[in-house]
Amino acid sequence: MNRKILLRIAGPVLIILFILVFLNAEYATTKIRSVLIRSSIEDIPNNDVPQEPPLLLLHGFTTTYSKRVSEFSLYAMQKALAHDLQYRDQGLLIPETTCAELRYAAKPIIVRASYLNGVDNATIHDYADNVAQLIERIKYCTGASQVDVVTHSMGGIVMRHYLRTNGTTSVRKLVMLATPNHGGLYHIGDIADYLAKKEEVLDIDFLQLSEHHPYMKWLNEEENIPGVEVVTIAGLIDDHGDGLVLADSVPIEGSNHVVVPCNHIFIKRPTLCPKAYQEVVAALSSTLLADEGGTTAATASPS
Repeated sequence: MNRKILLRIAGPVLIILFILVFLNAEYATTKIRSVLIRSSIEDIPNNDVPQEPPLLLLHGFTTTYSKRVSEFSLYAMQKALAHDLQYRDQGLLIPETTCAELRYAAKPIIVRASYLNGVDNATIHDYADNVAQLIERIKYCTGASQVDVVTHSMGGIVMRHYLRTNGTTSVRKLVMLATPNHGGLYHIGDIADYLAKKEEVLDIDFLQLSEHHPYMKWLNEEENIPGVEVVTIAGLIDDHGDGLVLADSVPIEGSNHVVVPCNHIFIKRPTLCPKAYQEVVAALSSTLLADEGGTTAATASPS
């Protein structure tokens, strides 16, 4: 009897250990490679301006606040896009990543990155500051003046904050998968809404996603993002949305909007939600829309 119980426990434990080893292995090998390259090659940017912008993939909310888990979120998307659109797959972008790894060869690069700081700085304001550093690093190393960005869930809110406070000149295209742009969440949203209505409003990432939070109200004072080609993709598996985000919360003013029959998790997986993936490919392959309004002036965020 005890042996059977141990066998039942051993299976899940081994799976968890394998996942942890895998997640940390990618980061560890990336860091070792970058350190070795930095020790032997000068960290200087690319001299030639690339014709096509690099592509940055940004994850959504994670309950663990783990960079390793978050970085893996769009792993399958990266592999598929690198193959189908001929990007040069550069894996993870971490603080140790060198310009030598980001320079262009014959193809534009695609990278994944995490904007997390840890629980101590778990606000979208902080995340957007980290994204600003990521984008500047990519631009500096590649010589590109702009980047394209694909996001999932809360990652889209982080990018909208970045664009609102830093202007739009550094981003050409923004594709948002299942992003609660108007704070529309299922029952999880009820908790966030309740807390957001309290007298002392807490600035924590998932609370900021409430439609009643001052942050979300500030963000949606300006929905349109002039000069950036924006595509929003919503999932619809019932009468409401993707199981977590309400479908009518996803589109914003000026976006090219698409609805696909996928849930919140599968929508970012090319093999599990091919329709969403096809829309991502189409968005990245299309010609940039004409700039109708110039750049967005940077504005201060609410405290």
